[in-house]
Amino acid sequence: MLANANVMDQQKSINTLIIGWNNEAATLYDRLLNSPALGYNIKGFIRPAGFQEDSFYKNVPVVGDISTLTKCIESNSIDEVLIVLSPSEQQFLTAILSECKKTETEYRVVSDAYDTAYKHVVRGVIKEALKPGDFGFRRFVDLFGALFMLLLLFPLFFIVALAIKIESRGTVFYSQQRCGKDGKIFSVYKFRSMVQNAEKISGPVWAQKNDPRITKLGRFMRKTRIDELPQLMNIIKGDMSFIGPRPERPFFVDSFKKQIPMYINRLRVKPGVTGLAQVTVGYDETLEDVKAKIRADNKYIEQADSWKMNLWILWQTVFVVLLGEGQ
Repeated sequence: MLANANVMDQQKSINTLIIGWNNEAATLYDRLLNSPALGYNIKGFIRPAGFQEDSFYKNVPVVGDISTLTKCIESNSIDEVLIVLSPSEQQFLTAILSECKKTETEYRVVSDAYDTAYKHVVRGVIKEALKPGDFGFRRFVDLFGALFMLLLLFPLFFIVALAIKIESRGTVFYSQQRCGKDGKIFSVYKFRSMVQNAEKISGPVWAQKNDPRITKLGRFMRKTRIDELPQLMNIIKGDMSFIGPRPERPFFVDSFKKQIPMYINRLRVKPGVTGLAQVTVGYDETLEDVKAKIRADNKYIEQADSWKMNLWILWQTVFVVLLGEGQ
């Protein structure tokens, strides 16, 4: 029989595994032990780097590693896992989240406490955001809001399309593969703001503030966010929401997942046309800029069900458009 973290009413207990074998994992266990009201019933630790027999912390054993995570979840009737990884263990985060998704197990990333770039996470676990039943109304608002705006802005669509054709040769609309919720690949739609086939020679690269590939009209559209308007069609299709993290290209997602421990967390929600990172963080030209946006994205995910937060982001977006502060 595995040791329990708390002595409590079984009906209120949450069978839990702590994934991580480090000082932070031990500290987390101690805090849960001293907070029985939280209801966590710790069944054991998962040591990502490999199973070690007869390894215990205060009589709570290491019960497995990443290769046996699914078996440990099923055999212990686990309701939720708490993930607390040291720098040497962060490489396992993608595999851990994949197993949690496969077994439909709730998870919380408690902290990458050794990484100062993620100090905001240390204050508590990241909320499980956008659960299936929580956002029926949000989808209603997204769908009918996008349909209304599409009809309202149809004359503007016509004018912009005409201006694009007059200024440069090529298509009016531009589509590009992006990663959406749960890593699903979809085509995002925009008005073309660059010369035709801009990446034919360079391949996938970050756009820059004074990117020579951007047309004169394209620069104006980016500053006013007009180039984003065709994404209303993505909202109608259900690929995107009005508010959420910016959808990124698969090429960069694969790279960022390896370099930024918390990056994959943003794939748990639908991407947005606008978002907290888009209205509060500047142009992302370096990895540090991307990290700043990830911190903002994670902050939004924690409060995604707050209509006060969502309305504030929409209000800030209006100012960005009116003042021409887009990029």
